[in-house]
Amino acid sequence: MDFFLQIGYLFTNMTWPVIVCLIVGLVFVMIEIFQPGFGVFGTVGLLLLILGVVLRVIFRQEEDNVLAQIFILLFLISLIIIGGFIIMVKSSKMGWLSRSPFIEKSTAVSPGISEGTKDYTYLKDKIGYAATDLKPTGKINIDGVVEDAYAEGFFIKKGEGIKVVDVKGGKITVRRIE
Repeated sequence: MDFFLQIGYLFTNMTWPVIVCLIVGLVFVMIEIFQPGFGVFGTVGLLLLILGVVLRVIFRQEEDNVLAQIFILLFLISLIIIGGFIIMVKSSKMGWLSRSPFIEKSTAVSPGISEGTKDYTYLKDKIGYAATDLKPTGKINIDGVVEDAYAEGFFIKKGEGIKVVDVKGGKITVRRIE
C-alpha cells in the first residue's frame, strides 16, 4: 500500500522546476525520436530529465520515500519514451510520417536511372546483331556500339539479328528477329 501512496506523493509534492524540467525534457526527447538530427534535442532532453529527477530528490517532503519515487519516475519516463518510439515506428510504416528519414517513399532521381547509369532510351526499337551468345545475357552490337543486353525469352546465338524491345535504366532487353 505504501508503494501506491508514494505514487500519489510523487505527483502531489512535485515543484514547478521539476515539472518544467520533466515536461520539456520529454518534449525534446520526442522531437529527437520523431525527427532525428544531430542529437542536440535528445541530449538536452535527457539532461533535463536527469535534472528533473535530481530536483525531485532535492525538493522532497518528509513523507516521501525517495528510492521508491525515483524508481517510479524513471519507470514512467522509460514507458513514455518507449511508447513514443513505438508510435514513431508504427506511423512511419503506415505512411503517417511521410517525411521521416527512416522510410523513404521516393527518390530525387528517376527510377532505375542515377547519375552513374547511362541513358539507353535512344536504343529502343533499334536493330543490330548479337555480338556474343545471349543466354539470356550477353553483348549486342548496334551501329558499331557494343552493349550488354538481356534476351527476351529464348537463347540468341552470336551473329543473329536482334531488335531492342525495352530499356529500363541500364537494362536493355532484346528479341531475336528473322
